[in-house]
Amino acid sequence: MRSLLLVLVLCGLITQVCGFDDDEPGSNCTPVPVSEQEDLINQYIDQQGWTMQSTASGLRYVIETPGTGDNIMYGDTIELDYQGALLTGGTFDSGSIGPVVFSQGGFIPGFEEGLLLFNEGAQGIIILPSALAYGCFPPQGSTIGQNQVLLFEITVTNVDS
Repeated sequence: MRSLLLVLVLCGLITQVCGFDDDEPGSNCTPVPVSEQEDLINQYIDQQGWTMQSTASGLRYVIETPGTGDNIMYGDTIELDYQGALLTGGTFDSGSIGPVVFSQGGFIPGFEEGLLLFNEGAQGIIILPSALAYGCFPPQGSTIGQNQVLLFEITVTNVDS
């Protein structure tokens, strides 16, 4: 009996220390593969009348106003304005970023990948399948739900190499 109690106490401690808790955000969420959101994204793009390109990861983008110079690279100091929206409607965030040194892992994967397609002065739109955004772990307190597709309007205002 004493051994069983010790095992139960240890399991409880491991659960707390390792963060295995069914009440935590994302614990009951199954990530949605990019391929399962393609139809939703395609329908949205068609409704908007946009022609967008796609990257190998599934990111969609259009550069509406080309900028000048080379595309953003890791190590550049960048400044940009952005607006983030849900395909279901509503802006969840907007503002300015920078000056900040653009580094790998500094943003959610799809936003980072998208920025590499822009140069100084460029304006455009990127659409991130949930696997390239927050997936099962959206920011607490935001209007972003689990596995939501995100859209960003971006204007790059400055790039210093």
